[in-house]
Amino acid sequence: DKVQFVAHINKQPDDVLKSAELALFCKRPDEALNILLQNKRMYRAIKMNIRLHRWNDALDLATKHQTHVDTVLAYRQQHLQQMKHVETNMQFKQWASQLEFDWDTVKKKIALEKEAEERNAAA
Repeated sequence: DKVQFVAHINKQPDDVLKSAELALFCKRPDEALNILLQNKRMYRAIKMNIRLHRWNDALDLATKHQTHVDTVLAYRQQHLQQMKHVETNMQFKQWASQLEFDWDTVKKKIALEKEAEERNAAA
């Protein structure tokens, strides 16, 4: 629903996130990702790729910047379970075998990212 998405955009803590979400709303996902990447919002760029089901892009970004690989793996696992599918992507299989992850840790990392955004927006 458009009204809910506009409300979601307005809840974002700063103009960078608002601009990225607005670009996404206007069906310009690549522009939205570029806004996030240019402003060094790696978590948000990774999460946007996840939201868009661009799983390989999310994992590539996470591994390139050495952050939130566990977040990507956790969301991927959750998605596959909901769809009642098994992992077939070798890159994801390899990372999942190398890296332990759990939702508690992922949720804490996400909360820390969001707290930092709030602090930076208030500064």
